[in-house]
Amino acid sequence: MVARLRFWTTVDCLRNCMVEERRGNNCCLPDAGHVFNVPGTMESCPTYFCLSPQDRLLLLKRRACCLLATISLLAGVVVRGQDVAAEKKAEPPRVAMCVPLGVPAGETTKMVVRGWALDTATEVRSSSPQIVFKVLSAASVAVPNGQDAKQVGNTQLELEVTVVEGVEPCDVTLTVVAPTGESPAHALLIGSVHPLVADSEPNDGFRQAQPIQTPQAVDGQIHGDKNVDVFSFDLADPQSVTIEVLARRHGSGLDSLLTVFDHRGKIVAVNDDHDGTTDSRISAELAAGKYFISLQDAHDHGGPAHPYRLVIQRIQ
Repeated sequence: MVARLRFWTTVDCLRNCMVEERRGNNCCLPDAGHVFNVPGTMESCPTYFCLSPQDRLLLLKRRACCLLATISLLAGVVVRGQDVAAEKKAEPPRVAMCVPLGVPAGETTKMVVRGWALDTATEVRSSSPQIVFKVLSAASVAVPNGQDAKQVGNTQLELEVTVVEGVEPCDVTLTVVAPTGESPAHALLIGSVHPLVADSEPNDGFRQAQPIQTPQAVDGQIHGDKNVDVFSFDLADPQSVTIEVLARRHGSGLDSLLTVFDHRGKIVAVNDDHDGTTDSRISAELAAGKYFISLQDAHDHGGPAHPYRLVIQRIQ
């Protein structure tokens, strides 16, 4: 039968327990479930039960089991956290954009592909056997100021692209291959139905406007914040023309703002967003004369993630 011992104070209880332990007697452990008032005092002292050595050993074993269970649970949480981190590291590559958005046919040129998890890429595959990609470098890159890495990417590939002679203007897709998997297919413009040129800097104002023809396609880039690309063209006769920007639809970070001016600097037409996209498009009836096209980012952003293709053509 377990004997119940009562002491005047908790300190006395503990001291007595230690004395009994040194004597080789049973030590009394607290039973927190019972408290009684000691006669003649305002204090309360917990009730103590004396446990045999066998009972104490059983209690220690139970406590050890609880401790091991807690350690196992914590270890499981740590391992799971490591697994989650590993899963994040194993993210397959994704392409945000190609810079420029297209390449000419019949030539070997260089281009950059921006996106996510591209720095471990080993190969880039084409949907057409007539277009061959060669990986020149793969690396992490800085995100341009004020821009979102979730939109413009934080890694890039430098590629050499070879397009065989005679390929008709078209869209092909490229797929980036890495140890962690393959990227979804991403579109690349090949050639153009209109004569294709690159934008020529500096072309930041009317006096530096880059002359273009009608029809014409221009592959360019808004190189920095508050940068504006300006082009000029002449019409010998009144014409209906369409001027269109391809950018966000192909992954570019550019939110284009397109403006047409006459030779006196008067605004003829302006467009920000068109047909549910942030790409711009203007269709206008123009008299004979000289005109200027101004292309910029609607938020004055710019940088390596802001490529575009500008297309001007006559409406028949």
